[in-house]
Amino acid sequence: MRMCLLTKEYIFPSSTLSMEQYWKFTIASLVGVALFAFDFELFLVSIPGLISLFGLTLPEITLIVDISFAVSAIAAFTVGWLSDRYGRKLMFMITILVYSIGSFFTGLSTTVMSFIYSRGFTSIGMGPDEPLGFTLTAETAPPEKRGFQMMIVSLGFPIGQAVGSAVVYLFTLESIYLPYVFFIGVLPALFLLYLRKSLPETERFEDLKKAKAIISQGKSASTKYDADVAKSLKDPYLQMFDTDLRRKSILMAIYTLIVAGSVAVSLIALPLYYIYVKNLTFVSTLLFEFISFGLAALGYVVVAMIGNKIGRRNIILIGLLLTAVSLIGIIVSTTPGQVLVFNILFIFFLFSQWAAWPFYLNEMFPTRVRATASNFGYAFQWIGNIILPTAILTLVSVDSWGWTQAIVAVVLIPIIFCILVVGLLPVDHPMETLEANAI
Repeated sequence: MRMCLLTKEYIFPSSTLSMEQYWKFTIASLVGVALFAFDFELFLVSIPGLISLFGLTLPEITLIVDISFAVSAIAAFTVGWLSDRYGRKLMFMITILVYSIGSFFTGLSTTVMSFIYSRGFTSIGMGPDEPLGFTLTAETAPPEKRGFQMMIVSLGFPIGQAVGSAVVYLFTLESIYLPYVFFIGVLPALFLLYLRKSLPETERFEDLKKAKAIISQGKSASTKYDADVAKSLKDPYLQMFDTDLRRKSILMAIYTLIVAGSVAVSLIALPLYYIYVKNLTFVSTLLFEFISFGLAALGYVVVAMIGNKIGRRNIILIGLLLTAVSLIGIIVSTTPGQVLVFNILFIFFLFSQWAAWPFYLNEMFPTRVRATASNFGYAFQWIGNIILPTAILTLVSVDSWGWTQAIVAVVLIPIIFCILVVGLLPVDHPMETLEANAI
């Protein structure tokens, strides 16, 4: 809605984007998420093969992964801030260009230092691309279509992961030089750069940008979309911790750190747990992940659609509870079949929350900080990706700690704690306009 700063008159706007235009934003975001998930999965499931191929040690692999995750966090914090200050489109182009260059050089890497440099550079693009895609999709889709469009974008994650694990599985079976898998995403990324170049800046950002320019000159201004222009003149991170947004910011940071760290555990530590404790083979763990990620795509659809009805916060609460139950099932499983069933359920309920919490961030924070908030959540995702797997691997290296105790302490208990955290978040109304939710 439009707010005139002098008369306080409100008028509901209609977007000037046609269906073809907002679908272009959705497709540009979907392909980016799929490439990010593809690359993310490629490297993580390749770890045992890379250890064997290049004689890398587990501490060296941990260093490579942790540095890439740290760079992703820093990039997310930075690019979100830049997107709210200078625009979404430019950052959306830069992230995919950087990713394509980094992925190419990952395929040429053979040493610890070359992997650190190539994965670190890739992470500059990979870290902020997905949250920025959700922001562009949220800002361009009509209210009644927004949940569906963001669901389409979120499907890129399980699709990319399923394809990534399948590619590594096939390369392993056919004994193809494993690092070459990283060349696969380069050409699609360059095509995506071309597509993103043709996109306009989002109407909401341009609307607020013009009003800010007028207000900064001491004049009154109006906006097509309801916005607190005076607050938007402050630094985005200062706005995130103003009284109106502070609670959401802190609680979402805690939640994303824990839930994303749990995902990283499922990708990094859980396969090792299956090999060392459940006596599965490396190829079997790859097959398990491929099956689980493929079925998880259905979970994204279910969670997004139910979330449209009952709210993102409420569907997250349900997902957390079922994730905890599934993890208990994995722990008590005694046969490969039982492990597979509970692994499918665990991945289904845990990963499908990516069809809820990124939506919540982009719907519950106003345009003036939307890109910052979206990337803020993802930055804590990357921090969680470092902390939780590192904690598990550290604990199992201590004689008095076993794998099961470590998983309970680092994953199960924090997930249960997350239920309490999410319960404190304000309720969202997914079918309302962004401004009705976020202000």
